Amino acid sequence: MLGTEAEENMLRGITSADVGPEAKEYNLLRADEEYRNGNVEHSIYYQVKAQFQSTDLRYITEAEDLENQRPSTEDLLRVASDKEKKDYKSNRFLQNIIKYLQKKEREKPERPPCIEAIEHLDFLEDVDDPVAGLARINDICNGLPTEWCVLHLCKSFNPATTYSVFNEISAADGAIYLSLLRHCRSPELGPICLRFSNSGLAEIFKQYSTLVERFRRVVTVDPLNIKSKEVKQKYWEELNSFDAFLKKLLSDFRDIMAPYAFVFLGQRYDCSAVASQTKAVFSRVDEFCVDRQWSNHQRILLSQASLHANRLTSTNMKHIAYEMTSNENEIHMVYDMLRLFASEWQPLEDRQVQVAKGFPTILVVDERLDHLHWEQLATAQEFSRVKSLHCLWRLYQYHKESIRHGYFARSIKRGMCVINPGADLPNSGRRLKSFFEYWLSHWQHLFETVPTEEVMLRQAYLADCFVYAGHGSGLQYINGRAICRARVRSVVFLFGCDSTRMLGTGLYSALYGAHDYYHGALCPTIVGTLMPALDGNMDNVSVTLLSLWLKPGNSQVMPWTQIHKMSWLKKGTIKANSEGEVPPPSMAEKPNYHLGSLSSILSLVQQGKVEPTVYNCCIYVCRGLPAWNLDVEQMPF
Repeated sequence: MLGTEAEENMLRGITSADVGPEAKEYNLLRADEEYRNGNVEHSIYYQVKAQFQSTDLRYITEAEDLENQRPSTEDLLRVASDKEKKDYKSNRFLQNIIKYLQKKEREKPERPPCIEAIEHLDFLEDVDDPVAGLARINDICNGLPTEWCVLHLCKSFNPATTYSVFNEISAADGAIYLSLLRHCRSPELGPICLRFSNSGLAEIFKQYSTLVERFRRVVTVDPLNIKSKEVKQKYWEELNSFDAFLKKLLSDFRDIMAPYAFVFLGQRYDCSAVASQTKAVFSRVDEFCVDRQWSNHQRILLSQASLHANRLTSTNMKHIAYEMTSNENEIHMVYDMLRLFASEWQPLEDRQVQVAKGFPTILVVDERLDHLHWEQLATAQEFSRVKSLHCLWRLYQYHKESIRHGYFARSIKRGMCVINPGADLPNSGRRLKSFFEYWLSHWQHLFETVPTEEVMLRQAYLADCFVYAGHGSGLQYINGRAICRARVRSVVFLFGCDSTRMLGTGLYSALYGAHDYYHGALCPTIVGTLMPALDGNMDNVSVTLLSLWLKPGNSQVMPWTQIHKMSWLKKGTIKANSEGEVPPPSMAEKPNYHLGSLSSILSLVQQGKVEPTVYNCCIYVCRGLPAWNLDVEQMPF
């Protein structure tokens, strides 16, 4: 067994991308050791380093490598010999080939100049020292939009599962590291880290590892017997039992994270009232912390709790106070302080709606924790996920010119949809066909037709928005590598079972999801699912989400909230919910129907306001950059 020093010397100068899963395990082990030794900042460095893997670099560089190897027509003609040039002048076939390639070169869109060179995207590649590494991480985080809070989540090292498959790793016990890389007091105060570890967490991991298979067993029924009364009754009993199981699982998960659930809340919207109140709150927090000689760790947590004090229950406040200090006098002082701040924030929110709103929180989630429902810890909060800080930095660098106030802001007008390409989901296909023809009549539609790779690359991915609805993620119709080699301009919606769930490729390998390929192609935003869902419920969520975020092709259509839901679900028929003498208003008469922030609509889904049952609402996540559609709502800043 190699000693720590020998192992470190062996891996020194070798990046995670070079070694892959072994380097991940090594960095997670170092993160554990540093945290236990009290070197929390060193631990944060190893946590961040552990999440940039060989697969990440492959997704990023493959398209670049292929393109750099491909000579241009100018290069081909320049290096041709005299004989080849002479032959070329009389060879019509070769001339046509060169003309075709020249045409393709002219059609190729120019890349924005802001993209950083590929070799510098692993910003920790040349760093071996944790102190220098953390300084580099701080520089990166301070270069991100000031509106973002960035939380980093990873699972601790477990030697028993070093060479295990994903199901064994996900079910195994371990601690959760939650690092606040960018928070409400950044850049004034640096990052901090919280560690969660108890017996309840082991059971959470075990139950979560079986979640998808449990659901599949419930909803997989014999189509020949589905009309039987007994089979139907058993189906609904098992589905209700699964619903109860998932509710209990989420409740237990919240209980474990509860003392610190408030750290998932993002920064409040920027306005004069918020700025004034925040300054006053932080001033009193600083005075208290200096007087009591509290650490920066305590100061950041108290600042975060004070910023959102009116969103905390009395029980929350007590738990927070007990977590921050063991001094009985200080516990009472913190509790009283939070109650006072709550009484100041609430009337301010009541007077100004904008004060109650907040910017997105970016969750940098380790692949081994990605299947957990993090958004359920603060359902009213806007979230977006990425798999590594490196991925977030690359997307931000490329799309920097389009990012305003922490959102990827674009007018979404042109779109394309691929609906039920396998033609084996007749009910879902009928429902979605009627929606797209009614609401998005100006889009390009592909119903019950398998798309070619050319259609996907030249049309779907170059539109403002692309929607796929069918089985899975759609990767069965286009190779993931073809996506990586492209540049996906669209905001992408993947409405299918497990469409953005992390999947294993076998023993001892990094996980992958469809979103990895899209992020490799610099797609700004992807919306997808963490697990399977029932088609009728997914259709309802998808059309509600799209109707709230996208402007209809005809302003005379009625708002989607006014349609008769059961008629649409059963027959795909669109008619007014009320058949009285007064017709429903048209969209032209509903100026405030839409929401610009895509993440805010997903938070409504997470709250159960679209589909009330928990297994229908907790599975939808946003990945990449938080998006804002300027075509339906201008930013209020």
